Amino acid sequence: MRKVPPLIFAALLTLPALAAIAQEKKPTQKPAEQEDVVRVNVELVQTDVMVFDKDGRFVDGLKPEDFQLLVDGKPQPISFFDHVVAGGSRELAALRKARGSKSTQPNSANAAFSDGEHGRTILFFVNDIYLAPASLATTHKTINRFFEQFMGPNDQVAITSASGQIGFLQQFTNNRAVLRAALGRLNFVPGMANDHDRPEMGTYAALLISEQRDQQLYDWYVEATMRANSYTELQRPIAAALVTQRSVAIVRGSDAATRIALQSLINLMRTTAKIPGRKLVFFISDGFIPNFKGSNFTMMMGNATDAAASGGAVIYSLDARGLTNSSALDAGNGGGFDPSGVMQSRLSNELSFSQEPLHALAADTGGRAFLNSNSLIDGIARALDETSRYYLLAWRPNTESERRPNGANVKVTVAGRPDLKVQVRRGYLGMPLRSLETTSEVKKAKPETDTDQLSGDEHLNVIAENKEDLQTALVLGFKKTSGAAMELTAAVQLSSEQFDDQPARVTGRIDTLVLGAVFDSRGKAVGSFRQRLEVPHTRGKGPASYAIFNYHADLPPGIYQVRTIAKERGSTRLSGAMDWIEIPNLKPGAFSVSSLYVGEITDATANAQVGVQASRRFARSSKMRFTSYIYNAAHSAGAPDLAAQIKVLKGGQPVITPPEVSVKTDKAPNLDNITYAGEFPLSSLSPGQYVLEVTITDRTAKASASQQFVFTIY
Repeated sequence: MRKVPPLIFAALLTLPALAAIAQEKKPTQKPAEQEDVVRVNVELVQTDVMVFDKDGRFVDGLKPEDFQLLVDGKPQPISFFDHVVAGGSRELAALRKARGSKSTQPNSANAAFSDGEHGRTILFFVNDIYLAPASLATTHKTINRFFEQFMGPNDQVAITSASGQIGFLQQFTNNRAVLRAALGRLNFVPGMANDHDRPEMGTYAALLISEQRDQQLYDWYVEATMRANSYTELQRPIAAALVTQRSVAIVRGSDAATRIALQSLINLMRTTAKIPGRKLVFFISDGFIPNFKGSNFTMMMGNATDAAASGGAVIYSLDARGLTNSSALDAGNGGGFDPSGVMQSRLSNELSFSQEPLHALAADTGGRAFLNSNSLIDGIARALDETSRYYLLAWRPNTESERRPNGANVKVTVAGRPDLKVQVRRGYLGMPLRSLETTSEVKKAKPETDTDQLSGDEHLNVIAENKEDLQTALVLGFKKTSGAAMELTAAVQLSSEQFDDQPARVTGRIDTLVLGAVFDSRGKAVGSFRQRLEVPHTRGKGPASYAIFNYHADLPPGIYQVRTIAKERGSTRLSGAMDWIEIPNLKPGAFSVSSLYVGEITDATANAQVGVQASRRFARSSKMRFTSYIYNAAHSAGAPDLAAQIKVLKGGQPVITPPEVSVKTDKAPNLDNITYAGEFPLSSLSPGQYVLEVTITDRTAKASASQQFVFTIY
C-alpha cells in the first residue's frame, strides 16, 4: 500500500461534501405542456411554503393565483411556482429553475452514472451539551426507531452533535451500520453550567438573579444558603457573596455552552449548503436558557437561521425531556419547604422559557417545535409527512437589500382562506455559492505540472468547472481470504464522455490519475492506492465504455470508508466518489456469505469476462450476473445441503421471485469457501431502482445469510 501524499490527502478529506456536488444529477426537462412558469433569470429569489388545513393535512392543488406574497408589506408578483415532492426526481430541477440556473442535459451514456432516485436529506443535530442521561436514552431509542420505520433506501442521513463527539462518522450516508455506529458514539456530556452547591441553583434562577436583578429570589437564596451552611446572621454577607458568585458563574457557563451549540449548528448549516436540495434537520435538545440581555444569543440565533435558509434547511425541534415539570415543583431541588412561595412564583416559567429557542429555530426556518410529548418518534413521523411536499415560490426583488437572504420581511398567505395555516421561513431560501454553481465567476485553476499534487482548494475549483465529462463510480465489498482474514475490495469505474451540445474534443483515451484512501471509523488512513488509467472517451448516445481499477486490502473487522478522486492529467477536470462498508466480525466456523459482486452482460460483452458494475446502473436490454462466496457450510457427513433464494425488490416488495434452487457443490474445490453465481435478464423490469437480495440457506445447520445490492434500470 502506498502512502498518500499530504496534498492529495487534504483533497480526499474534502471529498464527502464535494462529491455530492460533483455527482449531482442533472434534471430532466418537463414537456412544454407541463411548464408551470415563465422563463426566469438569476435575479430571482425563492422560498419554500407548506400549507395545512385545520386537521394538519397538507393542502394539495393550490395554484400561483391562490397565493398572496408580501415583501416588506407590499404585494409582489410570483415569477415562479411549482409543487415539489421532497426527494423526488423533480425537486433539484425545480430548485434550479426557481433561481434561474441552467444545466446541461446529459445523454444516455452519461445517464448511466446518474442517481436512480434522489431521496431525502435528513440531519439529526443532537444538542448533547444540554441532554440529561434520561433524555440521551430517549434520543438513542428514537433515532433507532427512525432507522427501522422511516428511513428510505435513497435517503442520505447524518447524525451530528453539538460537542462533536461523533467525530469522523458525522457524515451523510444511507448505510445503516455506519449510522448506528455514529449513534453509538453519542454519550452523556457533563454540562458546562453544572453547580453542586446547596441549595440547588438552576440556570434560569441564576439568570433571574444575575441578569434581571430579581431581589426576592436573591434574598430567598441567601436565606437558603445560610440554612444549608449553618451561617449566623453575622455571616450573611458571606452567603450573599456566594449567591452572587454562583449565579454569575452558572450564567457564564450556560452562555458558553449555548455559544458552542449554536456555533456547531451554524457550521453544520454552512457546510451542508454545498449539498443540493432541501434538508430536514431534527434539532434534539433538553431546551436551554437564552440570555437575551447579557450575551450575543440573539445574534447567534439569527446567524443560525440565516445559515439554515441559505442552505435550504428546515428545522424541526424536539424537546427530549418529554412531559416534565418546572424545577420549582421538584421536591429534590434542595431548597426545602418554601412557605413564601417565592421559588414557585419566580420559576414557574422556567420550562417555557427554556423552550423558546426550540420554538424560534423551528419557526424561523419554516418548521415546527414538538414539545411536552413522551413520543418523539411521533414528532419525527409528523415532520417527515409535513415536509414531504411543499410549494416553491420565486419572485424578482426590487432592491439590493431584498436580494440578500433575510434582507426583507416575507409573508405568504392563501387568499380568501384564513382557515389554512401557512408555514414559511423567515426570509427566503438563499442563493447557493456561486463558485459552486457556475463557472463564469470561478477563478480558473492552472493546469498542474505535477499532476500527483492536488490541494483541497484546487479540488473545489475543478469540481465547479467540471462538466461531467469524467465520471467516477465506486462499489465496495468484502470476502474472506486464506484463514480468518477478511479482504476489502474496491472497484473504481471511470467513464468519460461529452454532452452533445458541448464543443467536440479529440476522441480516444484520456490519461487519468486515480487516487484513493481507506479510512477506519476514527478517520485514520489505513490504506491508499494510486493508479494511472487510460479512460476510453465516448460521445453521443452510444453505450458508455469504462476503465476499471480494482483495489484489495486485508483489514480487521470494522467500518471503513473509501474515497477516490480521478483527475485528468494536465487539466483541471476532476471527479470523485465515496462509499462505506462494514466488514463483519465472523466467528470461526460460523455460516456466512460474502458481499454480492454484480456485473452487466450486454451483447457486446457476452463472451468477455464480466467485471463489477460500480455505477450500479444496468441497461434494460442487458443481463445481470452476480457472484457470492459461501463460508463454513455444514458438510461433516457429506456434501453441503444449500439452497439459494433470489429476489428482486422494488419499494420493499418483491417483483421477481424465482423458485428456491439448490446450490451445486460437487465441483467446489473447497467446501468451506463455495462460489455461487447466477444471472438473469432485466427486460421484464421497468426503469427505476431495485434491490437484488440473495439468501443462502444451510439446510443441515438450519442457518441462513443474506446480502443485498441496490441497482437502477434505465
